[in-house]
Amino acid sequence: MTDLHAGRAPPRGGPRPDLPLAAIAVSVALMSTGLIAVQSSDLTGIQFSFWRMWGAVGVLGLLAAVRAIWFGIRPPLSSLRWAVWPGLFLGFAQPLFFTAMKLTSVADVVLLNSLVPLLVSLIAIPILGERPGARFRLWTVLAVFGAAMVVYGGSTGIEGNPAGMGLALVSLIGWSFYLVFLKIARMHLDTIVLLWSVFATGSVGVTVYMAATGWGIGPATSRDLLIVAYTVILPGGVGVFLLTWSFRWLPANIPPLALRAEPVMAAALAWWLLSEPITLMHFIGGGIALVGVAGGILSPSGQRLMADERIKTGLS
Repeated sequence: MTDLHAGRAPPRGGPRPDLPLAAIAVSVALMSTGLIAVQSSDLTGIQFSFWRMWGAVGVLGLLAAVRAIWFGIRPPLSSLRWAVWPGLFLGFAQPLFFTAMKLTSVADVVLLNSLVPLLVSLIAIPILGERPGARFRLWTVLAVFGAAMVVYGGSTGIEGNPAGMGLALVSLIGWSFYLVFLKIARMHLDTIVLLWSVFATGSVGVTVYMAATGWGIGPATSRDLLIVAYTVILPGGVGVFLLTWSFRWLPANIPPLALRAEPVMAAALAWWLLSEPITLMHFIGGGIALVGVAGGILSPSGQRLMADERIKTGLS
């Protein structure tokens, strides 16, 4: 598959060049609070995912209906096909992610999924024609290493169950393809319609998985549902909206790299809100992760990637 931008006239207009990066920063901050919300709920990970995703489908569907009725914004039905692949990858990766956690440990799965930026950088070469330079890759490795230190510093150890690690590896591949195809879909769909389509497809996948494995959706207490509502509105609503919106204007390699700062901010919030201890490994790993993220974005390779994307999208 060749560069999907080739032969397309760049659109006119667009946001200021610094706004997509600012949106990513706000998104990471909001989404890190979602990790704390999941931790404070009594629901299992897959149950929480079920309620959050279907809640997002309802809210986004309402917003899309309001836009269609009052403002006449109706995307062609044919354009919805672009949301099929990211939706399928989401519905595929998320159940595997939580199943892997059950078989092994949270630390095992999250540590392995920290490799997403490295895999995205490889997948984006044949699909999008993005070729990060050596310096960008080195900064990415540094950010991944730092984020992994933060995760390991807050864990009770590594279990390494073979079946769990195998499923975690498959979910890693699914998440990586999800991000790349989300970038492709964002080139053709506005953010609200894209997210509604992706979450609807992914929600069906999670529901089928729960039915096939015998997982129940509850019991969900009123407190659990309030926490779910919070994640639907802020981290899973505004946060995911800003992240997805920025994909239109940024190369596919930048958002996964920026997301390596999410566990760092979540650890800081857990210390502040939940009184969880902060260790020396948290401090060192968090510093390394943030330096890696900043270094990758500000490196000549990162700046070249973003400059190329501004030309492709007509963002001046």
